[in-house]
Amino acid sequence: MKILIYGGTFDPLHIGHLKLFSSAIKEVKPDLCYVFVAYNSPYKEISPTPYNLRKLMAQKVFTPLHKNIIFDDFEYKKHRKVYTFETVKYIKQKYPKAEIFILVGTDCAATVTVWKNAEYNFKNATFVIGLRPGFKPVKPKFSAHILKGTFPKISSSALRLQIMLNGKTPKVILPEVAKIINENLLYTLHVHKWLKEHLKAPRFNHVIAVAKETATLAKIYNIDAEKAALAGLLHDAGKSLTKDQMVAYAKKHKLKIEDFKELACHAPALLHADISAHIAKKQFAVQDKEILQARHTLGAKNMTIFDKILMISDMCAKGRRPQDIKLIKNALKKSLEDGLFAAEKVKITYTVQTNKWLAPQGIKLWNDTVSKKK
Repeated sequence: MKILIYGGTFDPLHIGHLKLFSSAIKEVKPDLCYVFVAYNSPYKEISPTPYNLRKLMAQKVFTPLHKNIIFDDFEYKKHRKVYTFETVKYIKQKYPKAEIFILVGTDCAATVTVWKNAEYNFKNATFVIGLRPGFKPVKPKFSAHILKGTFPKISSSALRLQIMLNGKTPKVILPEVAKIINENLLYTLHVHKWLKEHLKAPRFNHVIAVAKETATLAKIYNIDAEKAALAGLLHDAGKSLTKDQMVAYAKKHKLKIEDFKELACHAPALLHADISAHIAKKQFAVQDKEILQARHTLGAKNMTIFDKILMISDMCAKGRRPQDIKLIKNALKKSLEDGLFAAEKVKITYTVQTNKWLAPQGIKLWNDTVSKKK
């Protein structure tokens, strides 16, 4: 009896998963297939996407592929990271005489030798490997079956980012999966909905532009692009309020804002950054401290790379003055610090030219940046 195991986070499930599983079934010809939707993959952060919805994606897409497919909750019931050797043991206990096959893609195949208790997997199962374009098949040192052809170079993380930046599911998402995503407002579609309902169109377009800019810079500086994009989406959520409402909101929720009295008196609009962080936490259950503490409006001493990327993106995103965008992006070609200096210069120059009040934090940041450049 042949049993084919396919496990993954499927967050979201895409055409690459479908083609890989379909090809494996055709070549291995299993009598039984087991699909394990991960509760928490050993090599990834736990997914915020509900398990039942990721499992539903798998059921909708995979069920037609084979008459005997079991969608097993073994890993989910553990409510922890479950390693492949544990899943293989589980199958062996149920089917002691079965020939077990484990389906993996190119990325996983490159790491299986360092998986926990890898020798147990090699002893008790055959790996079925699908290669992406550009990868030459190399005979592994363990039992393996290399699938014919190559498979699409698509990643779930890239698809999530596309949805986050565009507010809609891309065409490469399978219709069955897109329906689940749209009906449940997954992958920040709920954030897009809220922002559209609470922000004016120009402001909404601005936050989308900032999210795209933060994602671009995050990739350059090896920062989590999804997290950076989310910070970009939420950075102006507080702009949904009027100036008077911002002051009232900050008082009602007892927000600890530096120089609050001066800001409330001279420039209440600057309160929006702290209010945006509060909305992110209370409305969207964001817990990540880097997102909640990202300082894009006034800045601060000892800013993190994450802070700097958000502040720079806010000042050079599409829609800002062309001359300012050009100045900041030219500076970025030199370094992130030069880009930050240019962004601060643009912000302070604009504030002075328009006869607006300079916030104490902004002045401190400027003086700190200038002193570091000397």
